[in-house]
Amino acid sequence: MKKYAGVIIGLLLLVTNGYASYFNTDRPQKIMGLLLTEVGQIDEIRGFSNAFVFIPRAPGEITDYLNANQYGLLNIISIDKLLFDRERGMYHADTRAIISAIQNASRQGEEMLFMMDEPLWAVRNACMAGRKLACDEIENGYTDTLATLRAVGQQLRQEFPGSGVMHIEAWAELVLQKKKHSDANVIMLDDAEYLGFDCYGKFDRCGSDEYGYYSQVEFGIEVWNTLHALEADNPIGRKMFLVPGAFVNERFFKSTDEIKDQLLAFAQILAQYDKVTGFGIFLWGDMLDDNQVVQGARGLQDVVDYIVAIADYFEIGSSRTQSGVVNLDFQEIWGHIKDTLSGLFLGQES
Repeated sequence: MKKYAGVIIGLLLLVTNGYASYFNTDRPQKIMGLLLTEVGQIDEIRGFSNAFVFIPRAPGEITDYLNANQYGLLNIISIDKLLFDRERGMYHADTRAIISAIQNASRQGEEMLFMMDEPLWAVRNACMAGRKLACDEIENGYTDTLATLRAVGQQLRQEFPGSGVMHIEAWAELVLQKKKHSDANVIMLDDAEYLGFDCYGKFDRCGSDEYGYYSQVEFGIEVWNTLHALEADNPIGRKMFLVPGAFVNERFFKSTDEIKDQLLAFAQILAQYDKVTGFGIFLWGDMLDDNQVVQGARGLQDVVDYIVAIADYFEIGSSRTQSGVVNLDFQEIWGHIKDTLSGLFLGQES
């Protein structure tokens, strides 16, 4: 009980003080950033990004990344793993270590988004591993998870006014939800300013043998519909965030051409819609996945060229078109993917 006493007090303060202001999603520029794996990579991407994402393994790494951000980039901090209780298969709302790590940073005042990366899928995986609480949570429509993560967001906004929350959900979670409740909107965090999904692979055929293959437009439509329903009920300026893949792994991308196809298709959607405002590329540095090294975009020069060119198109960063970088013809790209879209995504209001 002692462990969560501070959390209970914090929640009571929230009730007393009311909800803190939401992140301002009405921005003059699209948000474009990459997932970094080392602090020093901030210097590498600053010329073609206005944001970056990182996944702290411990709260102290938050301090390190914030201190290293000398360029005023938007900090997107993935915090879900710091809040997940693996034994229970559930989330907790104790944000004290996260708050302390931010307060310990010498650089204060920069904007921040707190990302929840595949939180519902984490609960479902815990259920698959035999955690009864997690299984009950799925049956209850993730009620406790949503309430907990809602409290997390409000605590952090209260402490850091103007900060916000992003929810990126796994494509497989969306598929399983729709299979069980085909007429219902997919469940997303109802208090997040940015909503999105991730599926790495071909734009028009992404998925797995176990759960099936789908056009990524289908996932986008499901998130889009939920976003509009939540915004109609409680308008906070919600926007959609895209997460294209840019890494070498034969399970997802057979070649760098497939990576570039996904990047360009997502870039076209980013260019077309006011409510699609973010572009978070996974990933820049290398990382381990199931004891295998996954090579990020920084080691793939032709992919880097496309990323820089996309940034140039959106006038993001200080790096303009360079020698050897492709010139993007977005009309040609649109012609390439319009058959896949089939008017479904286009039929939604912008």
